[in-house]
Amino acid sequence: MILGFFTSCGDFPDLDGKRAMSPEELIKILGDEAAERVMYYWGGTRVSVPDMDDLRKVRLRERIRQAFIQGATPAQVAERFGVSVRTAQRMRVPANYVERETKMI
Repeated sequence: MILGFFTSCGDFPDLDGKRAMSPEELIKILGDEAAERVMYYWGGTRVSVPDMDDLRKVRLRERIRQAFIQGATPAQVAERFGVSVRTAQRMRVPANYVERETKMI
């Protein structure tokens, strides 16, 4: 686990059913500079942070992009990465590939 120093989601305080974090905790996780950037851009607003599944998708898309750069065909990409040939064809040109929008609950 990337954030192995947290034992569980219970390490974050819960405010009205939402996990919250103090500036000190944010600095502990991200470091001074990154925490300051997050607070500058999003401080005081409710932000939906992508989860690990979203990160997995980004990394998969990058691996697929690299496969195409190295000359793989859509059929080869589909078989190697477990996607359909049509999805591989769409992913060949990133501007053509649009995932469903994230829904806020």
